[in-house]
Amino acid sequence: MLSFSTYTKTVNKAVQETDEGIVNLILRCIYKPAGVVKKKGEEFHIDKATASHYLNANPDRPIHREIIKSSGIPLVVDNAAGYFTDYICPLIIPAMQMDMIDELSKLIKFDATISESKKTELLVLANEEMLADFLASILLYVVNKPNIVLEAITSHNNLLERNKYFTGRAEQFTAINDLFRSKENSAVNICQTVSGLGGIGKTQLAIEYAYLFCGKFKNCIWFINAETDITTQNYFLAFAAHFNIVLPPEYKPEDLQRTVKLWLKNNKKWLLIFDNLESIDVVKPYLPEKINGRIIITTRNARIDFGNQIALGVFNIDEAILFLKKRLSNDKEMKMEFYNNDANDFDNEAPNLIKRLGFLPLALEQAAAYIRETKSTITSYLNLLSESGLLAFEEKYAKPEYYEKAKEFEKIVTATWNISFKAIACEGSRQLLNLCAYMAPDRIPVAFFAETREKLPSPIKEDMAETITRTRIVTELRIYSLTSGNADYINVHRLVQEVIRKNHKENRENQPSC
Repeated sequence: MLSFSTYTKTVNKAVQETDEGIVNLILRCIYKPAGVVKKKGEEFHIDKATASHYLNANPDRPIHREIIKSSGIPLVVDNAAGYFTDYICPLIIPAMQMDMIDELSKLIKFDATISESKKTELLVLANEEMLADFLASILLYVVNKPNIVLEAITSHNNLLERNKYFTGRAEQFTAINDLFRSKENSAVNICQTVSGLGGIGKTQLAIEYAYLFCGKFKNCIWFINAETDITTQNYFLAFAAHFNIVLPPEYKPEDLQRTVKLWLKNNKKWLLIFDNLESIDVVKPYLPEKINGRIIITTRNARIDFGNQIALGVFNIDEAILFLKKRLSNDKEMKMEFYNNDANDFDNEAPNLIKRLGFLPLALEQAAAYIRETKSTITSYLNLLSESGLLAFEEKYAKPEYYEKAKEFEKIVTATWNISFKAIACEGSRQLLNLCAYMAPDRIPVAFFAETREKLPSPIKEDMAETITRTRIVTELRIYSLTSGNADYINVHRLVQEVIRKNHKENRENQPSC
């Protein structure tokens, strides 16, 4: 994985410089355009001992941590190439230029965290004539990358196994981390609430964040299934046992809440993940007024208004392609050893599969699991979807890895949405969703239902008569992340539509005949 420790060792090999010199060259590329100086106004410079510590004392600690503290990234983008040209390139021994380019090219080629489009962009720059721009691109990639190094995770954690196929979401990680780093202690900065459709990857995002940034939470990282009062209580009981918190022999829930609250109040540098939370009232009794740690909430309920709101969407095409390659490969070189077909099938059909599954991470995970286990091709899997539809997700070979709910549900994609369907309280909203299941999935005009309301059944017929009731039933669907859009247009994921249509078909077949 690219890091400044790897990068500087490569540069040091090609440049006749001391640790002090090479570190200051790199820091100058960041600090000077960002206007960072010492207290007396002198140009920023570190001594030989400090430079040696950065490079050698702890090889797992890249310089980029020091850089990120003070860099103004937009300024770096504008100036980095010039500083490399002025300060670094003249020092490179010409005979070693190509060796250096080859080594850096390999690092990029086999780094599974870089999207394919970004790899292509960086590799084009890897030539002798564009060496300065190439090095600048490497620098900018590292500065912007949130997961360069994994510090030792605290032993006080109950995290689920890390998903080795996790892909993308760099913007979300950066957004969460930037807010968590703020010195303010407001609700926005101590809690991030991630909402979105079931299967979008909310839980996986929270777990991956915990692994990536575990160094910030030395005292505790605790995952809590917060779906109900009972599950929340059980996870906090395990928390109490882990930290030897003494409870009365015949304790009440209030006793547990009080002792957990006291521990959280008296300790710092902890992270709680409240997974699948439906109501903030479930967890509030455990939280002190003054929170000294950080909280991540995952929820289908977009109405939860606690902390900063992050609406998680589906993969983009680069993330989806990279995920499939990871899922079908043995290691980070992504040779797709578990895809026994010529590359043309993957290159030609992977985008079609991604679009067919609506870029949904969980659906892509199940598709990749099936393809890998059965040694199918994407072409044959697309044919399976055409023949069998959602039944493809119910096959035992389509069981996803790293998804806790897979232990509870075999029909994972359909089951996670049926929970949200049942949560819709308004009959008009339910009818509206049923109608949307038979339309094109994007930008369904709400005005269409208002204009044709005389042909609709009650109560949606009456709900569509007035703006206030019309907006109410449209908003109800967004609350549980079953749709997106606004008061005028509705977007429904195509797989959600298929699940609804399948449910309708099964209900009709189960109706007694006359």
